[in-house]
Amino acid sequence: MARPRDRSNRFLPEFVTREKNRHGNVRYRFRKKGLPSGYFKATLGTEDFRTEYHAFLNPSAEKPKIARSTAAPGSLDEALDRYMNPITRLGPSEITQQKVKAVLEDFRNGDETSGYRGTRMLRGINFESVDKILAKKRVKTGVGNKTKGGINAAIKLRKELVRFFDFCLKAGLCEVNPAAQSEKLKVAIGERTKGFHTWTEAEIQQYRDHHKLGTRERLAMELYLWTDQRRCDVFKMGKAQIVGGRIPVVQAKTGKALWVPLAPQLLEAIVAMPPHLTSPFCFIVSRKGTAYTKESFGNWFKDACVAAGLMHHNGHGLRKATLRRLAELGTANKPMKALSGQERDETLAIYTADADQKRLADQAITALARWEMQAKQEDRDGEYRFTAND
Repeated sequence: MARPRDRSNRFLPEFVTREKNRHGNVRYRFRKKGLPSGYFKATLGTEDFRTEYHAFLNPSAEKPKIARSTAAPGSLDEALDRYMNPITRLGPSEITQQKVKAVLEDFRNGDETSGYRGTRMLRGINFESVDKILAKKRVKTGVGNKTKGGINAAIKLRKELVRFFDFCLKAGLCEVNPAAQSEKLKVAIGERTKGFHTWTEAEIQQYRDHHKLGTRERLAMELYLWTDQRRCDVFKMGKAQIVGGRIPVVQAKTGKALWVPLAPQLLEAIVAMPPHLTSPFCFIVSRKGTAYTKESFGNWFKDACVAAGLMHHNGHGLRKATLRRLAELGTANKPMKALSGQERDETLAIYTADADQKRLADQAITALARWEMQAKQEDRDGEYRFTAND
């Protein structure tokens, strides 16, 4: 008679078990008689997890071959292909790697004016060339969510080009780093932005009034608001992951492991969901019952915001709203970093600057007003008053 599966593993795929190491971190292990066992690297519920699962089931399957670069020696194409192989050179997490790769590929492809840059010889690129490329990138084009370029995009491009040409310098592909020699970009007052819009309390209530409990749209908003996580982590959260009233999160961007407690408001939204609109593996599923990708999840939630009359709102603005709330309550940095996963006070300050400024300004005016009133009272008390006996 087969031994019944542990209750904590009842929602997991066959031959997969949940284990907790001595540090309290949850890991998933594949074990089947006759096949090699191993631990999953990907997060439960993701496409990468399913790929790993099938690889464990079919260990003899042929692995994809790494494509060799056919670029001309000494060209930008050859240097970029070498730099991005292995892709782990671009960053510590898959999300960072893909973002950096997109920046470099955009640089390689060029624009309508410059044409394709990949065939250019690396040694022919100097700091003046880089300055011109950055000047073009600094000009923002498009409208709404279809914008490209801008000062922040130019700063990011220069940063990645400095790293790229530094690699080329060490590899003997060039003699100088033209990106490092290029002019540093400075943000003009008119170009400064506060990033994604931070939701106000009135806007949160407006969204709740439009999307009632029991809808996917409402649950998505509460997940963003009460977990304070990024889109790339929220879209793959599910019931099967809950352990001891907390959701374990391994942040896709940073790799940091967190335990996020379930707030009563979030639990209410989870319980209110009809079974046909959700899944044990993923809270938010499409109408076909399949999980979203992080991109399609973000687009779907954006549509939900527009339907509620919130035209310039998105999920990241709710992450900022959670930190704004905590800052307004006077919460110390350490608890806020424990929830959001931020590691540096300087990064956290970007999210809480407005709330901190209001709170500290209130304290300053209150202290100043109290001081003046006390000074006047002391002056009145010190005045000599004439009486009838004088």
